[in-house]
Amino acid sequence: MAASKNRIDWALLILRIGVGGLAVLQGFGPIRHARGAVTLGNALHLGAALGEIICGAMILIGVWMLPAVMVLLALIGWPLVQGWAHGASALGQPNALFRVLATLAAGLGGAGKWGIGKG
Repeated sequence: MAASKNRIDWALLILRIGVGGLAVLQGFGPIRHARGAVTLGNALHLGAALGEIICGAMILIGVWMLPAVMVLLALIGWPLVQGWAHGASALGQPNALFRVLATLAAGLGGAGKWGIGKG
């Protein structure tokens, strides 16, 4: 039995809320706990957190989904790839791998009926 268009739109909305909301919440942590001197490392870390918040918000409201998903995938996928390059197990960080796969699914699904950008 094929899923109706209405069910697909609800699924995309729930997926967008989950992926975008988690990205926004994960990005607020480093910004909220920022302390110490302003160094290049700290600035890059806070910039990545700010990028995660912005891309998460874009996914959450469904505007410019593909660019937001691509940036978010780069931000959350890079530590995984770096770990794999240094010999970590492919399933060594299951939470991060799940976030990458859910973000990829949200990007492939698009904004759905209730997204502002419709794309």
